[in-house]
Amino acid sequence: MSGANLHNALLRPPIIQILRAAGFHATRPSVLDTLADLTARYLLLLGSSAASHAANAHPEDPNVVLEDIYQALQDVGALRPQLREWEEDFAGEEDLRGLESFLGWFTGPANREIRRIAGFLPSEGDMIDPDALEKEDYLTSLKKKHSKTGEESRYAGTILGKNAEEHPIIIEGGVPSIREWGQQVRTRERYSAESDSSGVSSAPSNLSDDAMEG
Repeated sequence: MSGANLHNALLRPPIIQILRAAGFHATRPSVLDTLADLTARYLLLLGSSAASHAANAHPEDPNVVLEDIYQALQDVGALRPQLREWEEDFAGEEDLRGLESFLGWFTGPANREIRRIAGFLPSEGDMIDPDALEKEDYLTSLKKKHSKTGEESRYAGTILGKNAEEHPIIIEGGVPSIREWGQQVRTRERYSAESDSSGVSSAPSNLSDDAMEG
């Protein structure tokens, strides 16, 4: 599976949860794929914009900080309505309507319903386990569900798991590693070149010297 297909597949569950929280109970696969593609493009635009602001604002240390994310959210239209910077300077005060609206959605009932559908908040009538209030994300839970041995063994070295330690690749058939196989190939090439330049006559061995002179 390519990187783009994998990322779109990982986006589908949260998009389905958001649709369910908004009141939708069914959708066509083509619609879901389109929403996943749009979401991926939006997140890529948001990340690249934040990286650009970090590189321009503090090139000596281009790690993204909160101000870079704030400006990136403005670039992608997440903070609306909000005056432009020159309009704020003209008015003499900072316009915080967009930021307050974003924080209101983030802490409001719409996002709370999304978190409930995703399993991060208990529904009414559920038995609350204090140790399970901070639940794992859906991907971690899904990996544990489909792997009895856990993440360390099955998903190590993949995009879904932790980095694996590098180890030599063993080639079956007598050669212990790719490096030694390469050395053997180069040795055979040198041997073939030396054999071709040894000056051996190409004349058939069954012909006598007199026949060749005639």
